[in-house]
Amino acid sequence: MTYDLVIVGGGIWGSAAAQAAVRAGVRSVLLLEANIGLAQESSAKSGGILTDLLWHPEDQDFVERSRTLFAEAREHSGDVSVAQRVGLLSLAEGEHVASLERRTADLKARGIPFELLDRQEITRRYPRLDRLRQDTVALWTPNDWHLNPTAYAQQATAEAREAGLTLRTQSRVDGIRLTSGKVFVQAGGETYEGERLLIAAGTWTRKLVRLAGLDLALLPYRVQLSSLELAESHRLPMVWHLSTDVYMVPDGEKDVLAGDGTRLSEFDPDDYQTSGDDQFEEEIAERLLMVSSLGERAGLRSSWAGLVGATPDRRPLLGRLAERLYVACGDNGIGVMRGPALGELAAKVALELAEAPHLNPGRFRPEPFAIRPGFTLE
Repeated sequence: MTYDLVIVGGGIWGSAAAQAAVRAGVRSVLLLEANIGLAQESSAKSGGILTDLLWHPEDQDFVERSRTLFAEAREHSGDVSVAQRVGLLSLAEGEHVASLERRTADLKARGIPFELLDRQEITRRYPRLDRLRQDTVALWTPNDWHLNPTAYAQQATAEAREAGLTLRTQSRVDGIRLTSGKVFVQAGGETYEGERLLIAAGTWTRKLVRLAGLDLALLPYRVQLSSLELAESHRLPMVWHLSTDVYMVPDGEKDVLAGDGTRLSEFDPDDYQTSGDDQFEEEIAERLLMVSSLGERAGLRSSWAGLVGATPDRRPLLGRLAERLYVACGDNGIGVMRGPALGELAAKVALELAEAPHLNPGRFRPEPFAIRPGFTLE
């Protein structure tokens, strides 16, 4: 059998691409995922934040479209964890206050609800944020969401399978051959034939295109997250502390997820430490103590690490890399909140239903570059 489109990677981007291809009326779509389930790597290891604070206008549009797709998945599945309105409180002191205040003009122009709060108002609303400096300012964006990427991927592919999608898990790709008329993909001991191939495998994408003799300007770097058990219940929103670049996400009555632990150097997606390192585990409670006394008796449940795909300009690599071969990668640490929209666009580009020449994956030579985090205000 020859598939109209073969997609490699069952994370949030690949799952969204599969759904979009089926919705576009493509007769036969194959989705290959190396793991036993969907969205178990970078998608699942993220903090799951969706925010309107992204600085690039196109990313803002991707977030808006992703909101719609997340909301559809929540409605169709009945699983409220797919997307929950929690709100984000961004804290800043000193030199970071100006960056925070500059974002308010953009939010106002776009009609995004927000409030600027001083320290007194912050602690009035959230008494457990009791370690803030006197000069702390907060930007409150109430419409920001907490996401469950795995639940989204499961719903997107469930809908697509009802319309004909073929899903193969535990199918790690170990060979790709391009011909003038077809694409051949070897995975899980099988060879699959397709008209077009879309690789949306996150930080594995570069290794996969190398199987076809190609390359990309994509560097995987490492981020870390922990689950902390607090000694008492809390009523915190999502919190982003700009001075330490740490974020906290409520994860139950007494638990929070806390990151970021970024390591801005290249890592091999097949050979890296998947648990949090000792330095991160020591630092994360200390950084929590900078904003709340809840950190005094916080216990570490677990910590883990995932990889993020950096690009030279912090923009995605999306489009045709060679005849019949397309890629969608370069999440730059903000892949989940834009994932449904980028997956949808990648499928449409691969099917020649849309164009995105400015995201052309060949716009950079595959040479070393300085890795910069993507989740910033500037």
